[in-house]
Amino acid sequence: AGLRTGPDGHLYIQIQNQLIEHDADGTFLERHDLAGLGVERLLGAVAFFSDGDVLLRRGPDPRTLTQNIRAYQRKTNDQSLVPDTPDAGLYRCNLGTATCALFGSSGIDFKAAHNIYIDWQTDDVYITDTTRHLLRKYAANGEVLAEPANGFKFPNHLLMHDKQLYIANTNFHQVRVVAPGDATFGDELDSFDVRPPTAIRAGQVWPSHIARVGEEWWVNNMRTDMNEGGIYIFDDEWQFDRQVDLPANADPIAVLSFGDEVLISDWNNDRIYRVSRKGQLLRDFASSGLEQALLEARAKRGQYITYSYAGIGLFLLVLGGLLFSAVRGKDGN
Repeated sequence: AGLRTGPDGHLYIQIQNQLIEHDADGTFLERHDLAGLGVERLLGAVAFFSDGDVLLRRGPDPRTLTQNIRAYQRKTNDQSLVPDTPDAGLYRCNLGTATCALFGSSGIDFKAAHNIYIDWQTDDVYITDTTRHLLRKYAANGEVLAEPANGFKFPNHLLMHDKQLYIANTNFHQVRVVAPGDATFGDELDSFDVRPPTAIRAGQVWPSHIARVGEEWWVNNMRTDMNEGGIYIFDDEWQFDRQVDLPANADPIAVLSFGDEVLISDWNNDRIYRVSRKGQLLRDFASSGLEQALLEARAKRGQYITYSYAGIGLFLLVLGGLLFSAVRGKDGN
């Protein structure tokens, strides 16, 4: 569901553990299987350094049932930032050589949702520590450059514009603007409520992703369960202007300005929308590499649905058997 561009202008579409690379014109180039980099299940975002290296999380999914329940209940992540094993956590990897180096001298592992922005002028790394409600800043080698900044509630996507950091401060229903410098890191410069009346009526009030498109701001406002959001467009002063007319069952995730258009990933329908800067839907973004990855993703989705129904059926069967046994036992007594 992720959309990223590299320093060379190449487009990377993330589908499960795959990065589908296209050139700056949208022509398919290569498919990168992140399993070759030690990624068992991609958690959080990826981002590129100025030399083309990618920052990502390696290792298995460490979340337990209890931790998933805590996340669903919106409780603060209580897990350690220290990796559980030496080969897990954030790594800086080269897609061409399939080699990786530990990010940070002792390792860093978020083990949950996070988003990354890398400033290609300095290669400083900014990470929203979503489930701990913090913003963090690191050097290109992973060393800490500033104390974590607070004042957030489930921060998500972030980007730099005019030397200021813009963060989707999800549970405060706003886009928050802070200073990026080491000495002033996290100092609030401004904040903007991104809930126009039409979004409130639709229940789409939880900003997750933002994009700078020309002189405008595009925001994905999600519903309470962080799904089926809407794309709302604001002018340079954050006054609401219009909404993108997506299909009724759309579940937009990432929003990315690409060339003269905007790309929007739809997790629910396995589609990448091409949208004009005026907000009009065009033909879907398509390529041979993307289509093959989508076919495989749909097949996996079908398997998961089958397993889910089978699990529910087995549970009901066992429950029915237990109830039947209990009734028979009662009648026998």
